[in-house]
Parts: sequence; C-alpha cells; structure tokens
Amino acid sequence: MKIMYLNGALTGQTMELAPSGTTIGRESDNAIQLPMGGVSRYHAKIECDAAGNWLIRDLGSTNGTLVDDVPVAGTARLAAGSVITIGEQLLRCVDSAPAAAPNPAVPPARQDPDPSAQQLTRTQQAFFFRPQNTTSTRINTDTGPVPQQPFAPAQAPSAPAAAPASPAEVPHGLFKKKQSDSPQTNHARKLLGNAVFALVVILAACAGLWIFLKLNETQQTPAGPSNVKKKVENPFVLYYEKESVSGTAVFRFVLQVEYVRKEASSDASQSGSGYYMEVTLDEPQNKRHYYELFKEPLPADLIEKLKREILETGFMDLQQEKIAGTSQDNRQHRRIMAGFDNRFCDVKVTNDVSETFNRVESIISEDLLDEYDLGVISQNVDRILEDARSFLFVAEEAFRNIDTTPSNLPKAISNYKLALRRYQLFEPKPAEWKTARDGLEKAEAKLESIHQEGLKNVRLFYELREYDKAVAECNRLLEIFPPDSKTYQAIRENKIKIEKKLSLGNK
Repeated sequence: MKIMYLNGALTGQTMELAPSGTTIGRESDNAIQLPMGGVSRYHAKIECDAAGNWLIRDLGSTNGTLVDDVPVAGTARLAAGSVITIGEQLLRCVDSAPAAAPNPAVPPARQDPDPSAQQLTRTQQAFFFRPQNTTSTRINTDTGPVPQQPFAPAQAPSAPAAAPASPAEVPHGLFKKKQSDSPQTNHARKLLGNAVFALVVILAACAGLWIFLKLNETQQTPAGPSNVKKKVENPFVLYYEKESVSGTAVFRFVLQVEYVRKEASSDASQSGSGYYMEVTLDEPQNKRHYYELFKEPLPADLIEKLKREILETGFMDLQQEKIAGTSQDNRQHRRIMAGFDNRFCDVKVTNDVSETFNRVESIISEDLLDEYDLGVISQNVDRILEDARSFLFVAEEAFRNIDTTPSNLPKAISNYKLALRRYQLFEPKPAEWKTARDGLEKAEAKLESIHQEGLKNVRLFYELREYDKAVAECNRLLEIFPPDSKTYQAIRENKIKIEKKLSLGNK
C-alpha cells in the first residue's frame, strides 16, 4: 500500500509503506517526518498484520489520529481511499501499482547559461546593495598609419574626358596646390601641415598615458577589506512579532535572533560571538511583563536548520503587496522578517491569510519557542486559558477510557501536564488547576501499577519457560508506554532477549 500527501509542501507525492512498520512523527528518525503543528515526536505507526490487513496505531500522541474523521482508539484498519489526519497533515491510502512507463525521450536540455551571468543574477537579488565595480580598460596609445590627407579635397563635378592635368594641378601635401603658387611656397605649407599633425599626435598620446596612469593608480591601492572582492554573505537575522489590541487589552510578543560580535575575553563565564536570542512580552492589563536576552548563543546547527526549513517553505519569495487580510472585531497582526546570504523578506499579515507564513510560524514555534520553553509565554491570557481547558478535557476523556483502551493512559498524563503548566501561570490559580493536578496523580499511579504488574507477569512466564506468553506481555506493555520513554526502551530490550530464548528453544 502507498500513501499520498493531500496537502502541504509534498502535495501529490506518494510513499510506499513497509509491511514491517512505518512510523510517523515530528522527529527526524521517523520513516515519515511531519515537522508541523499538531504532530507529536512519535505520533503513529502503520503496519501490516499476519492476515495482510493494514492497520494504523496511535502512539499516545497529544492531538490524536483520525481515520476518515474518526479518532483512532488503539488501532484502526486502513483501506484504499482512507484519509488519515495527523495534526495539519492529510494522507490518503492508495493501492500499490506497477511503476509507470518511463517518459518518452525529450530533447536535450539547453546548455547552461554562462556561470558569470548566473552569479550576476544572484548578486542583483541581494538585499545588501553595493555599487557595481567597473572594470578599467587600458587606453591604446599606439597610433596607426598617419593619413597624409585628413581633409579630403573637394571633388570636381564629372565632366567630359579632357587632356591629362599638368603636374602643377595634381593635389600634393595637406592642401591643394594652386597653379600660381611657386615651388618654395608649396614646400613651406607642406612642412607646416606635417608639424601641426605631429603636435596633435603627441598631445593625444600624452593625454592617453595620463588617463592610463590614473586608472592604474586607482586599481593598485593598498590591499584592505574594502578592496577585496567577496561574495555578499549577510548574517542570519530573524524577527517574529505578534500584536493584538482589543478594547483596552494590549498584547505584544517579540522574538529576535541576530548575530552579535563580542571581543575575546579571558572570563570563561562570558560567551563569545554568535547568534543570540532576545524575547520581550508586554500585556499591561494582566500585569505580564517578560524580557530575556539569552546568555548563550544558539547552536550553529540550529541556525543552519532554521535557514534550510525557512528556505524550503518558499517564504523568501513572498511579496508583501500580494498578501491581503483584514481584522474584524479587533486589531491584530503577525510579522516575520528573515534574511541571510543574499536573501531578505519582511511580511506582515492579519488573520490566517498565508499558508506559507503559517508554516514559517510553525517552524519558529517548534525550533525556538518549544525548544526553549517559550511556547506558553508567547500566548495572551485568553489563549492560555482556552488551551488549558482543551488539554484538561482531552486528559479527562482519555483517563475515563483506559480500562477499554490502556494505550490512552500516556495520552491522559501528557495532557494533564500541559494543562497544569498553563494553570500554574495564574495567581490565584483557577479551580481547574486542582482537577488537573489530582487527575495527573491518579494517572501516573495507574501507569506505574500497570508497569509493575506487567513486569511481574513477564518474570513469571520467563521462569515457567513460557517464552511466547512473556513476549505477548511485553507487546502489551509496549502498546501503553510512549516509544520515546526509558520504560519503553527497557521493555523492548527485555523482549528481544526473550525472543532469542524462544528461537533457541524452537531449535
């Protein structure tokens, strides 16, 4: 079976599913990586059972998995045409088909353009503008053959053939000789014309030599940073802003990442040059003010990841004048400014009017806000309470169904923690805070009880050499615990050891 991407950057592309299992999630080690909002690190898994049926299993994700708009409780069967919803991603199941015939031969591609022309195009797109360097051309001071007659004598109108002209009538030297001139006068005029021409040639040569020396002096100035021709490489800069005004309530959140150059210091506690993050929050009505300039620079690989992911969204090609949107009940906007190398883009939107903008906002949220525990801070009070109530509702619903679906237990614990994290920001705390705290204690106690009981059963089956039952019990525990937990890894290693024993016993 294959799956087809119905939205997002990979719309229309398909992927063959492995019968042994295909994991889906936000982390890079998943077979299908979905770095977007609403997707857990290890969200779901698609696999084929012994009967040849394709099944999808939710791995205790935060927001759950849907198949044809029906939430997956444990596992759900997939068929051709089924639509899977994971966060914001939609996937359609399709039957495997033989590979399509290769395309007919096409004419060879045109020869690549001159690399220098490509470099010129990239330079013209840079947001750091510099005047183009002009290449000086040496002036040729060598003179060619000197014409003897710079001014051609006037031609007489055509006339009937006549007797040949006498030598006194033939043009000679610079000027046409009159018949009445004496030989001495003609010789003096010839010498004067030659002297004038020689003087003009000497003056032109001197002027050309002077210009050449001046241009050569300009090009051979002492070497320095301003005279070294380098490719424009602007440092990475990122600015993210959310602002809303509703009546007297004002909310503004700003995150900025930019390169800061610091002098070398002998103090080991002070960090050097690098990309630093600065965060500001203002919500006067609720008396929330927060500011932090991080003391440590962001890792270099994180900066490169941000560059790559932002570039892949197509955000750097957005044009502000083509994005429109209006606010209805209040004034609110979001702004993202990003620049690096020879690219720059600054876009401000209202409401959800740009899918590309929203994708970059999700990248900022996952790579910076969530990674540095700033996700809750970046929300206003109304949004925090709304999210807390939503997480509490999901947790309570999952905990009520753990008897029939034990795999819901990690989901309940995760949502209880998310709700508590938001309620703890308020003082005095809302009444729901105690409900979330008590629910978390019960869920964690239940999970530990299941863990201990399961380990006891595994040991019992192992001592009785009923290895198949021990493996089955391990599989039941693996269904409950999240794949990224230490408990899951320990159970999995124990299962592998028992399977080796089982295979040796069969021999």
